[in-house]
Amino acid sequence: MRIWTLLTITTITIGLGAQTVVPVGPFDSVELHDGGHVVVRPGATRRVTILRDDAGAARIAVRGQRLVIHNAPGKHRRHERLEIEVVIPELAAVSVSNGGTVQTAGAFAARPAIAASVAQGGTIDIRSVAADAVVAAVDSGGRIFTSPRHTLTASVRSGGVITYWGTPHVTRSVRDGGVVVKGAPGKADRPLSELDPGLPVIPRVPPAIVTPR
Repeated sequence: MRIWTLLTITTITIGLGAQTVVPVGPFDSVELHDGGHVVVRPGATRRVTILRDDAGAARIAVRGQRLVIHNAPGKHRRHERLEIEVVIPELAAVSVSNGGTVQTAGAFAARPAIAASVAQGGTIDIRSVAADAVVAAVDSGGRIFTSPRHTLTASVRSGGVITYWGTPHVTRSVRDGGVVVKGAPGKADRPLSELDPGLPVIPRVPPAIVTPR
């Protein structure tokens, strides 16, 4: 039996346009459930900032080494948004389930490997993570964008798309629909908003807003 230690859990209520820094413990992975838009940036100090939570019902916790974000299913109405910025020194894994987007922005330091998984819809963009090996999986719909340096182990089941750039050795498994495809060279550095229209663009949080007290 796997037992997760709950280090930090918090429920935040904020108004439109407000920004809230969430106190969290150490983590190296990001997990998003039930929608929302999360941008992950490299930085020496871990930091989680809620930029927008129209429903005021987001739940954020650290379990083990995972930052887990729940977008309060059923509480958001059409056009309501959840936007979060995460700053982290290294990123080991990303997962999305039941919709939502996690994207990296800024050049992360080279690392041996990173894992990405999407289930029941959603988008992950980890093109800015310089990982030697990428393990990517999509189950029942969703998209992953990545740029492995050496190897890509890609699996798609029951629909979904994994798009990669570069010249890695690719091991692929596709069952019941879906595709693993090499991205067009001219789009390797295009913003995710161009590859996945309709996504909001999250501005970077100014350092002055998150200065510890």
